[in-house]
Amino acid sequence: MIKPLARYLLYLPVNLMFVFMAYVFSPALAALSLLSGPRLPGVLQWFSTLDADLDGGIAQSVKSYRSGLSSWRLWWQRTCWICRNPAHGWQSRLLGMPAAGTVIIEQQISEAPKNQWYVMETANGVRFFCWKRDQPLFGGFYLKLWFGWVNKSYDGRNHHYAFQIGPKQRQ
Repeated sequence: MIKPLARYLLYLPVNLMFVFMAYVFSPALAALSLLSGPRLPGVLQWFSTLDADLDGGIAQSVKSYRSGLSSWRLWWQRTCWICRNPAHGWQSRLLGMPAAGTVIIEQQISEAPKNQWYVMETANGVRFFCWKRDQPLFGGFYLKLWFGWVNKSYDGRNHHYAFQIGPKQRQ
């Protein structure tokens, strides 16, 4: 049986490849969406989020995402959405852990700075982890760090693989 950290590190190169491909193909995928609609067809949707279409930023009230756009502005907004959520579908369906029957067996949450640690176990007894930290920086910005598998199943089927490092601004 592969230990959670070893499994995570084994998946890391594949994850980085899919994220890189999502960034590279995001302009073409967004252009395709102008013809096919806000949900990419088939496995191409795996380059974005499974729980939302390419206009998900509007429904989620993400700052600067607007409805009623067309042409270049809509293409740019959808390109940005793919880059904001690169390869989440792949991270869920290919690299994810099943949500059905999964239980949290350990949870630690602190507020200053915000730090979260979870150990979860699938119905088949496979353990996995999630570590999230919001490291304060300056001027209302913080460094968002997520590693492991997200403790929440966004698509209702899987806990997606997470490797996220990036600056965010408090809203």
